[in-house]
Amino acid sequence: MFKKMIASISVCLAVVAFMPFSAMAVSRYEVLQIGDRDEWVEALQEKLHETDYLKCNPTGYFGTDTQNAVVQFQVDHGGLAVDGKAGPETRKALLGANYTEIDSSREVNGSGQQTESASTSPASGATALNPGDKGSDVSDLQQRLKDREYYEYPSITGYYGPVTTEAVEKFQRTNNLAVTGVMDAESLSLLKSDGAKYYTMYPGDSGDDIKTMQDRLSELGYFDAASTGYFGSITTSAVKSFQDANGLSVDGVVGKDTRRVLYSNDVKKGSGSGSSESASSESSSSSGTGNSDVDRMIEIAHTQIGKPYSYGSSGPNSYDCSGFVYYCLKNSGVAASRLSSAGYSGVSRWDTITNVNSLQAGDLVYFKSDKSSSVSHIGIYLGGGSMIHSAPSSNGVAVSSMSSGYYARNFLGAKRVF
Repeated sequence: MFKKMIASISVCLAVVAFMPFSAMAVSRYEVLQIGDRDEWVEALQEKLHETDYLKCNPTGYFGTDTQNAVVQFQVDHGGLAVDGKAGPETRKALLGANYTEIDSSREVNGSGQQTESASTSPASGATALNPGDKGSDVSDLQQRLKDREYYEYPSITGYYGPVTTEAVEKFQRTNNLAVTGVMDAESLSLLKSDGAKYYTMYPGDSGDDIKTMQDRLSELGYFDAASTGYFGSITTSAVKSFQDANGLSVDGVVGKDTRRVLYSNDVKKGSGSGSSESASSESSSSSGTGNSDVDRMIEIAHTQIGKPYSYGSSGPNSYDCSGFVYYCLKNSGVAASRLSSAGYSGVSRWDTITNVNSLQAGDLVYFKSDKSSSVSHIGIYLGGGSMIHSAPSSNGVAVSSMSSGYYARNFLGAKRVF
């Protein structure tokens, strides 16, 4: 009997010893997953980039590129759960001798127990949801977003993927929250309240949906400027012309009624004269920010999205960070020399802003790096916690969040040009 007991214990110990670590619950702070942004993610990306799994440069933000790289690494290394999340087991396999445990003080979006299994879903009644989550809480989130017209996918999937992330970003933008794509506690609380706004595009907003709206206005003959994805004075004037022609309230804001008519077949087309009205409105007070100079600079900046990064370049085909700022300043009528990022941060005739909460659209925001206290990067603030800039990590000109991660912790200040 005693020998049988010893044998049974031995078998159990053997099973535990060889059980995949991913089958055992680990704390959320130990798992790097889509939506995370910190130095642990950056270290993971550096190793993935070094081993040729991640093609873009490390940024500290765990997006879809990083998720795909992790998935491919997991596929290539048998025995790992293929879920696109970097928990202890995946990090040990990738980092080898350089592996270190993540400290429990790491701040993450959401909390609680999490496994590396793809079937993991947050507990019912979660106070925060992240890209990659699954379950009834995500289904509830999608339905609430759909009720407010942010979520446009025909079915409720229960998976927090790119479509849901885009819907969350639009919700956050409309409701003046930090645009992160992560449904944090503040965003979720507002969404569940009566104070949540319906999906609306306002002057000063930017995004793919703005570009789609501009394309539609152009197709209908109200807008013939370049579709930049920025809702500035030209777009505002075109929207007003559209609203006036279609018997809508003329406010320059694209809300429920304006969107419904804009994307319907029962719509009156413009005569093509809207663009001339728009062009003249560049200097009017009807603009995205209330400042036509700022609008002009931001619109110019948006036309350069996708242009590649090149050290020392100042356009029009490629840019480094300060060269991009110089191009935008010069083409919006600002008399400025071609300076470095540190040089622009020291221009005395421009007001200095040190509090990130005091930033306004059009401010030149500058940053240090994790390894130096000197100014090493600069961009143009758009509002809503985002900036447009040129950097190797974004493969050139792109819009990036300043609300968390690398840019949040390395923000030094800003210069107010206008």
